[in-house]
Amino acid sequence: MKKVISKIKDTVISGIVLFLPIFILLSIFKSVYTKLYKYGHKLTEILGLDNAGDKKWVPFVTLFLVVVLFFICGLLARFAMIGKMKEWIENNVLLYIPTYSKYKAKMTAKLQPEEDVRPPVLVELNGAWKPGFLIKTIEEKATVFLPTTPDIDYGEVWIVENTRVSLLEMTTKEFKTSLLLSGKGMKTEKSTK
Repeated sequence: MKKVISKIKDTVISGIVLFLPIFILLSIFKSVYTKLYKYGHKLTEILGLDNAGDKKWVPFVTLFLVVVLFFICGLLARFAMIGKMKEWIENNVLLYIPTYSKYKAKMTAKLQPEEDVRPPVLVELNGAWKPGFLIKTIEEKATVFLPTTPDIDYGEVWIVENTRVSLLEMTTKEFKTSLLLSGKGMKTEKSTK
């Protein structure tokens, strides 16, 4: 019985940790939307969209105002002082919100997709080979990222000797697809350096 209660407690805590950043984001959006609603109503009247008291356009105009506000905030974020303030808040306040960094990284990747240029490699660890990405090499050391599966955005960063790293003859896209499929289609041939 204690194991069941412990599992239920752990599952509830995991759910809270997952839901908390989403809840905070939705609360902020709701607060901003509520504050801008009266301005959306006034703008609807000014634009003549409020015919005979019909308020069906107010939510759309208010949503437009929210998007404009976020756009202005995005423009402000380009100024160095604002960027430093945002960085300070993230490093000193948001750091204490569980999984904030994880969700920020995922959101950034979704909103600003970049082509992954990290070459796929095999890294020798204790006589076995583990797939990963080469980050950089300096002198005789290599920094590699060893992802977990199936979520390849998470993993470990290791610094190993260059002799333990072998480039794979696969594109990064093929490599990621193989990792997502738990190794299916993984090429084990190493390229010659």
